Amino acid sequence: MEEVFQVAGAIIASLGGGALIVIACSHWLGGIWAKRMLQNERAIHAEKLEGYRKELDILKQKDLTRHHDKLDLYRDVVLIVSEILRELEAVSLGKRDGFTPSVEENFALNRHKAYGYISLVSQQEVMDRYNEMIDFFIPVVYEGRSATWEEMREKADQMLNAMRQDLGIDDQVLYQGAR
Repeated sequence: MEEVFQVAGAIIASLGGGALIVIACSHWLGGIWAKRMLQNERAIHAEKLEGYRKELDILKQKDLTRHHDKLDLYRDVVLIVSEILRELEAVSLGKRDGFTPSVEENFALNRHKAYGYISLVSQQEVMDRYNEMIDFFIPVVYEGRSATWEEMREKADQMLNAMRQDLGIDDQVLYQGAR
């Protein structure tokens, strides 16, 4: 009987030892495979993340370029409106008796130019404020309607504030002087 136990023990020991070796090798090989799979997954995700970063950089650059273009066009519009206001101010304050044909021609040219600039980049709110201002100025220039300097400046300020809003500047500017 003792021999049976020895043989059974030897069989169990040889099978258990082999199983232990197989389990150890499987664990080691599984660890290597897991590391490789994890590295592959990381590489794939890193590549995707880099692609997303590049897309985001492109979008940021486009947005920044669009903002600068809009700002440049708004500067041009402000210069045009300033020329119009200069002429209107001179007549409304009595420095001139009326508008000369060349002033009327410049008014027409500049208001159409400004309209084109604004329509290229602006939101509807800016366009509406510009149209309100020009609709107020047209009868003053062409029909001799009287208007105070304060009324004209208020219309211009409303348009400027709409532009500021369009540029992401939330606070409004108001004329707080005495003239």
